[in-house]
Amino acid sequence: MGDVLGQVLPLALLDTLGVSTIAIPVWFLLMPSGLRIGRVFGYLALVSLGYLVLGLVLLSTLAAVREDLKSALESPAGDTAMGVAGGALLLLAAWYGLLRRERPGSGRLVRWREQAVGRSSTAKGLITVSTLAVVLEAATMFPYLAAIGILGDSALPWPSQAAVLAVYCLVMVAPAVLVALARLVSKSAVHRPLRRIDIWLRDNARENTAWLIALAGFILLSNSTAYDRIMALLSSD
Repeated sequence: MGDVLGQVLPLALLDTLGVSTIAIPVWFLLMPSGLRIGRVFGYLALVSLGYLVLGLVLLSTLAAVREDLKSALESPAGDTAMGVAGGALLLLAAWYGLLRRERPGSGRLVRWREQAVGRSSTAKGLITVSTLAVVLEAATMFPYLAAIGILGDSALPWPSQAAVLAVYCLVMVAPAVLVALARLVSKSAVHRPLRRIDIWLRDNARENTAWLIALAGFILLSNSTAYDRIMALLSSD
């Protein structure tokens, strides 16, 4: 299990920089007044649980279709699809990171924050925001999918795979938990660092997401014969 943890935990550390695992918690903690800190911990618990459930479902599915999926990917059609998908993701990353323009924020986001962790928050609002955070980030959870692939390829029994996945989810939310604890102990001491973190995350969120998309695209493309053709063409020049 130690070797698998050594491969999976760095991916969990990468996932600590996700929108749902650090950006939204920091945004919650910067509420000007009326914050219910217990709701922030509840949000983090729901997000980690949502990731764990999704991961267990994907692990079960992967185990059931592993051989069929491998055969499909090794076929000419699968190889072409992988190359096309990789190229498309690289183009998407370039568009999202360089060409797409940010739109001004709307009051709806502020209302969601109040419903989730504000003075008038409700359990329904908390669950809704937590679910939306996991669903919206599903398209860019490439480190998590890579970790699931590593676990699926390992020789670990199912209970051990589930345990490693649970550790992954705990590590993923650990920095946000520590920040929330610091906010609970001293609001004034952490307000300025939180504000700086929030500004950095907002300024770099698009670029960070673009890099994750590009990484996934490169992995897909490099595992196809199209990559070999491209490298051969470049080397011939």
